[in-house]
Amino acid sequence: MTEIEKYTESVTVVDHHCHNVLDQQGFELPLSFILSEANSLDNPIFLNQLKSTLTFKRSIKDLYHFYFENIPLQVESNNNYDTIIEQLIANKRRELGMENIMKMVFEKSKIEAIILDDSLKFVYNQIEFPIKSNQWHNKFTKIFKILRLETILEKSLIECKKQQMSFMSWKNYIEKKVRDPIESGIDTEDGVRVVGFKSIVAYRTGLKVENPSIQKVMEEFNAIMSSIELNDISGTQLRIASKTLIDFFIHITMGVCSASTKPLPLQIHTGFGDSDLNMENSNPLLLKQLIETYPTVPIVLLHCSYPYTKEAGFLGWVYPNVYVDIGLAFPLLSYQGMKSTFDQLLELTPIDKIMFSSDTHHVPEFYYLAVKYSKQIISKAFSKSIKNNEITLNEAKEFIDKIFKLNVLKLYNL
Repeated sequence: MTEIEKYTESVTVVDHHCHNVLDQQGFELPLSFILSEANSLDNPIFLNQLKSTLTFKRSIKDLYHFYFENIPLQVESNNNYDTIIEQLIANKRRELGMENIMKMVFEKSKIEAIILDDSLKFVYNQIEFPIKSNQWHNKFTKIFKILRLETILEKSLIECKKQQMSFMSWKNYIEKKVRDPIESGIDTEDGVRVVGFKSIVAYRTGLKVENPSIQKVMEEFNAIMSSIELNDISGTQLRIASKTLIDFFIHITMGVCSASTKPLPLQIHTGFGDSDLNMENSNPLLLKQLIETYPTVPIVLLHCSYPYTKEAGFLGWVYPNVYVDIGLAFPLLSYQGMKSTFDQLLELTPIDKIMFSSDTHHVPEFYYLAVKYSKQIISKAFSKSIKNNEITLNEAKEFIDKIFKLNVLKLYNL
């Protein structure tokens, strides 16, 4: 192990984008499902096919070593190797329980703070699995949160229907929903400090965010208000896929942020995801107009924008307000995939604009896998840069500190 690899192992981590883990039921989800973005729970053949990915083969070995020491020879030579390993892991998880696993994960991964997006839900057969609360996560590390724009928008439309608001009243209402956490720094629902916003517009209507006329927005607003039925108000859930309203609300948010002396960053899902996503519409180059319209508002391109990583790196190179994160790509790509993806980022992207995240969702071990491979790949990349006389050892250490912690602290004013 080189000196920079040893140093990287020792650094503490701030995870700037992750989700609340599921309650104990998360342990019942197959690992092949957890280690992919596929909607595959009802398809046992496909679940089995996912076990043939390099990511799955590597990760179950990693998870075994997280819980145990060496894999017994009789297991390694068994034709049902994967099944045996999965069962041993499942048994150990149940034995330890969620809280002990979280403690192990955060201690081994040296995570000292996380920024949660608590809007991600897991629904199977129309049943929503319970997630652990923000306060529960706070038992293991410092927590902050970002607010998802689409969730704010959907809740605002339900509230608007309840109160029979006019269009202008609703517009003022959503502006206040954005302005309040910027000014107070606190989410009034749970008291957690708010440090940014997030959009999943790539999933809904694509990254080419337009600026619709107020007349068009009013017409769309009235049509949606007419379509909302509040038979069971407390249980009403709304999923908005209106390009007009989503784009309008993104511009509202960016406008409010840009008027602030310290605008909160906007995280945007870019690149790959699950089957709801149209990949053609998740290329970060489509954000060019939005980036240029609000030059003082930081925009964080999530997930390396994979497979549009070079495009993301270019945007971070030419626009002062664009940043790139490495979550989800680490650890869901193959080893070579993670290596080549990070190498592509290094081609142009300033190190000051690259940030670690895990994009952990559903189960706590995702934190561990993301930290393990991010540290391994990034330290090896900088070892090579040292050998190539691009950087010194001290510069490499500085870069490691920035990617895993300092860039996040600075951007989110933590």
